[in-house]
Amino acid sequence: NNSLFIFYQLTNELMIDLLPIEVSIFGLIGCALAIALGGFLRGFLGFGAALLMVPILSNILTPAVGLVIMYLVEVPTVVYLMPPALKKGKVKIVFPMILALLFTIPIGFYFVVSLDPEIIRIVISVMVILMVALLASGWKPKGVINIWTMIMGGGFSGLVNGAAGVGGPPFVTVLMARNDDAEVTRSNIIITMGCMSLLTTLTQFVYGMMTINLLIVSAFAFPIYIGFTWLGAKYFNQSGSGYFRKAALIMLILIALITI
Repeated sequence: NNSLFIFYQLTNELMIDLLPIEVSIFGLIGCALAIALGGFLRGFLGFGAALLMVPILSNILTPAVGLVIMYLVEVPTVVYLMPPALKKGKVKIVFPMILALLFTIPIGFYFVVSLDPEIIRIVISVMVILMVALLASGWKPKGVINIWTMIMGGGFSGLVNGAAGVGGPPFVTVLMARNDDAEVTRSNIIITMGCMSLLTTLTQFVYGMMTINLLIVSAFAFPIYIGFTWLGAKYFNQSGSGYFRKAALIMLILIALITI
């Protein structure tokens, strides 16, 4: 017990020293809980981690640091989720979206590095509310989901993701409007989300937002994230639940309101 307590203290002190701002022990616990719940959402829905994690991490840390940690822990998760998704999904369908993301994510990131962090915090919270409302409304694009609809969905997702880190809902809404089989839709979401995460991480590197310290912090955070991602994926495979989805959306809206 003493050894575990000493390890716990040393880990907390190391995390505090590595972060570019002062964070309390309770702040670190809050970050860990957000990462755990975000991982569960990622595994269960195929997306949603950023909607939960970004507002909390941005509020406890800073928007720039929160976004970097969010997407650094995502990189190994993409490797875990992508292989089965590639087998069940349809890459040709999501390719126009991925191409649009490539061009619009860097534009969104320009605002993160240019504007005041307090403004970005508010923008992130407002965008979370809007994105969650979009998902909760059940709204779907009218007409045929053609290549231009896919490009527009991907382009808007890229802008939102670059600026606020919560770009999943626009492209998710478009993919769900296709009315494909549930497994195909989830796989397409995972493929697109994986590419968005990798492109976002690359953009953060180009903008000089990554540091060795944040890489180390993310290495400590990743086991929590991937462990709960595995639990979420297992839950989906066993029994999926509409009740959980509604509860998650309500929780995300509350978090965004509290952040504002």
